[in-house]
Amino acid sequence: MVDKQILKLSKLCEHWANHNEAHKESYIKWRDIAKEKELTSVVENLNKAIEMIDKSTEYLISAKDDISE
Repeated sequence: MVDKQILKLSKLCEHWANHNEAHKESYIKWRDIAKEKELTSVVENLNKAIEMIDKSTEYLISAKDDISE
């Protein structure tokens, strides 16, 4: 029998990972605008946020994969 909560958790991990990617696209867009405006520290901070969201997405996908095993 399939545990409904575990199934939901798997779907949530996938949803959150996809949602992260949507945010990442926005971060990149605004990072590029900041770069054009020569806002160096803003660019650096947005780059760090992009790296962190990539790591977060990686963990969410890993969690989903762990559920599937």
